[in-house]
Amino acid sequence: MHGTIERVDGGRAHAPASQLILAVAREWPEPRISLGEMIAAFGLRSYGLLIVLFALPNLLPVYIPGLSPIFGIPLGIVCLQLALGYPTPRLPAFLTRRSLRRADLEMIAAKAQPWLHRIERFVRPRPSFLTGRRMERAIGAYGALLALIVIVPLPLTNGPPSLACAVMAIGVMEQDSLTIAAGMLLGVFAAALGLSIIGTVWWLLVLALSWLFGLGA
Repeated sequence: MHGTIERVDGGRAHAPASQLILAVAREWPEPRISLGEMIAAFGLRSYGLLIVLFALPNLLPVYIPGLSPIFGIPLGIVCLQLALGYPTPRLPAFLTRRSLRRADLEMIAAKAQPWLHRIERFVRPRPSFLTGRRMERAIGAYGALLALIVIVPLPLTNGPPSLACAVMAIGVMEQDSLTIAAGMLLGVFAAALGLSIIGTVWWLLVLALSWLFGLGA
């Protein structure tokens, strides 16, 4: 199994993120793959690929209840570790043991390809202060904040912040300042949208509870 991981990762070390993730999904030798095994499979490009990978399920064209926390929590952990300057990402054991069917991972990767291809088509190396180590840690902190919105299991609170994290991660991997800046701007919009939805749902919930309490009185 580990030999296959090395061939998938090492043989495509400079391939776009979309190709690497789909390759792992299609070539994995077992019927299920754990989050820990995914981390091992992407060891050479570490943080960027993991952020993209954990963002992918929330880029699906349909909303799947309960999916956002499963991938949003490790997304936030990886972004936080990037912000703290950890040399390599690592997840707690209770998360690394979680697994999904290889077929499901392939479906997620395949359906997310259009999103990734649109991003990767415009990506090229454009280094600046945005691609420096200090800014990389700031991007990690920004991604961790966006992941808090991703975790909330409501429609439209998952996709936009996940996409912003994926765009920034691809920009970091390819040293592309323009892509990083685009991801940061998208994150502002995503945060505003997500927080407005969360606030509206919270207000409606409080209103409903107040109505029920008043009705009961």
